[in-house]
Amino acid sequence: MAMTRTQIYLTEEQRRQIHRLAEAQHKTMAQVIREAVEEYLIKQMDTENLRKASVNPTDPLWDIIGLGASGITDGSVHHDRDIYDED
Repeated sequence: MAMTRTQIYLTEEQRRQIHRLAEAQHKTMAQVIREAVEEYLIKQMDTENLRKASVNPTDPLWDIIGLGASGITDGSVHHDRDIYDED
């Protein structure tokens, strides 16, 4: 993929944190920034797609997703055990 040189201004703290991440992940600062921009763009695209689907991504009902997560991964197979304490 062809890349274009782009200059941005960061606060000193942002630059320090990006530098720490880059060192910890054995990457360049440019790689860390590109990955962050890519994640941001994907998130924005997902949000835009939700808006187009007439779904409000800020609706508080979205907060209930995963609320009842129990950590049980085989509940469909062993539902008697999990619901009725039977083997």
